[in-house]
Amino acid sequence: MIKVSKAKLESALETLKEMDWDIDQELQRLESHLEQFDVPRLRIDHNEEGKHRFFIDRGESYLSEDKQFVFIKHQTLQVIILKEQSVRALWLEGEEHSRCAAIDEIVLSKAPIASSCDQCPESIPGLGNCKPGIRLYVLPLIKRGSRPMVFNISPSSIGLWKRHKLRLGRSGIPQIAVITTLELTDTQTEDYRWARVEVGIREIVTKTQLQKALDAREQLPH
Repeated sequence: MIKVSKAKLESALETLKEMDWDIDQELQRLESHLEQFDVPRLRIDHNEEGKHRFFIDRGESYLSEDKQFVFIKHQTLQVIILKEQSVRALWLEGEEHSRCAAIDEIVLSKAPIASSCDQCPESIPGLGNCKPGIRLYVLPLIKRGSRPMVFNISPSSIGLWKRHKLRLGRSGIPQIAVITTLELTDTQTEDYRWARVEVGIREIVTKTQLQKALDAREQLPH
């Protein structure tokens, strides 16, 4: 993929301004054609030697200075939970897109296998091939600048996430009111090695942190 430098881009933008082009309007027109909310993804690099780590996937860019992947050194990350969604997806071998998918039990596929997830044979635990997951919109508290990101909790860590929510509920604590810790825990079987995600809390958010979180949540898709 061909890349361009920021210097050449800035030069082109200056030329557009000189020719009385409205750059903001051009960018707004481009953004209006985006099919979905563009947000970086917080992901896990599962390592066969147990050296698991988080990384940020910013997506591909045409700028040569931009890095798509940014790795985070620490295995424990502090975030504020902005929003949670239950997701499901059925993937068939060799296909680029999921055969069927749902968010918060709402089936999104044009040709769903069943009218609802609870009536679908593919969603039966241990028998069906539809994989459940949890999608979190989070605000990481990192030096690189806090902005909303997406983090998917895999099926192997869902139980840990649910236990965390039970503790919050018993304590009367809203998710957005605490700094949540996501800790990578080395897990190994005879077949493969991966990182499960232990979930806990660090402390109650400050007023400043809460305001940033509330502002960030307003940017999320509804």
